[in-house]
Amino acid sequence: MTGLSRFAEDVAFARSIAEEAGRHSSVVSEMIDARNRELAEVTRADDFVVSNKLVSLMLAQASENEAMAAIFDDLLDEEGSEIYMRPVSDYVAIDKPVNFYTIALSALRRGEVAIGYRRQRQDDPDHRKLGGVVVNPLKSEALGYTAADRVIVLARD
Repeated sequence: MTGLSRFAEDVAFARSIAEEAGRHSSVVSEMIDARNRELAEVTRADDFVVSNKLVSLMLAQASENEAMAAIFDDLLDEEGSEIYMRPVSDYVAIDKPVNFYTIALSALRRGEVAIGYRRQRQDDPDHRKLGGVVVNPLKSEALGYTAADRVIVLARD
């Protein structure tokens, strides 16, 4: 049996136990070897695969900056904030260009933290292949948005 099929079988077994008990479950896995990326493809969207590199980077940041530890604690706690993509029009009027500072301020007034946006355009080549996603954008650049564009926020609901 291959590692991939054994992993998929174990995940299915764990899920069946939870479903029989009438409970929802997510699978958290640690990926030691990045060459096993295909293992992550058998997971559901709410499953989480952790690599040792990601954990190492987070620990290094938390050790250098105490505030980062509190942020990671909030993000990784099931009761903490989550990342959402919400319509830009929930934050600002989209009838004229607006800068990200204005969007961030609007999010802050809602108790959220705006960290980026997704803005896809046919005439904008996406050299990095990120699907129009920009994290930590320039706050001063005014851009035009459409109803299809999204703001990426940290929020609790």
